[in-house]
Amino acid sequence: MRLRERLERSATVLFASTATVMAIVCGAIIVSGWFAGVLEDRAERVFWAGSILALLGVLTLGVAAIPGGESDERAIRRVRLLTRFGLGAFLLAPCLCLGALVANFHG
Repeated sequence: MRLRERLERSATVLFASTATVMAIVCGAIIVSGWFAGVLEDRAERVFWAGSILALLGVLTLGVAAIPGGESDERAIRRVRLLTRFGLGAFLLAPCLCLGALVANFHG
């Protein structure tokens, strides 16, 4: 399999996986009746920053999964860059959200 096809397929799998994780987490939060408004202002801002970062990560992986472009080299560079950014954002997001919950609990 060509490198470009493999990278585009990986980006698609990552997008589908992270979107599924976000849907499950958001659904569980909605069903539980919990909302970020119960946090102190500072912790709430950090929590929402993490939530927005997770959304940005999912959207970036979605853009990386879009096939296209004539040049294989440019497409490979684009998919690699977007995938790295999307994964980084999606991995940092829970750190912010959980950090806000712990800070609020101990603060």
